[in-house]
Amino acid sequence: MKTWHERLKDAIEARAVTKLALAKHVGIKAPSVSAWLSAKSKTMSAEHAIAVCAFLGITQEWLFLGKGSIDEVKKDSHKRKVLSQLTSDLPEFAMDEAIRRITDIKEFVETVKKNTAADQ
Repeated sequence: MKTWHERLKDAIEARAVTKLALAKHVGIKAPSVSAWLSAKSKTMSAEHAIAVCAFLGITQEWLFLGKGSIDEVKKDSHKRKVLSQLTSDLPEFAMDEAIRRITDIKEFVETVKKNTAADQ
């Protein structure tokens, strides 16, 4: 099983970013990133972990525990970007209506899930 250090290296390579770019985004020096990658640094602060994961588009659960997929957040981020683009030009009254409809859909899905579970 891979360590978080190895998964961090995988994510950096998969996203084709440099250690320097990651360091700048997190607000640290490149040798600190190198220390993470070489496992010289055994820990990462929560603040740095949040910034690293956001920059690389990965979850902390994947990075530190190896659970899930390297692309989980990336897919979710894309959905959020699309939603943001769709709603960016809406007037306030339309935004309120969109929120109401999304809430209705969420409630509908929850009801279907409950009914399906009850039928099984």
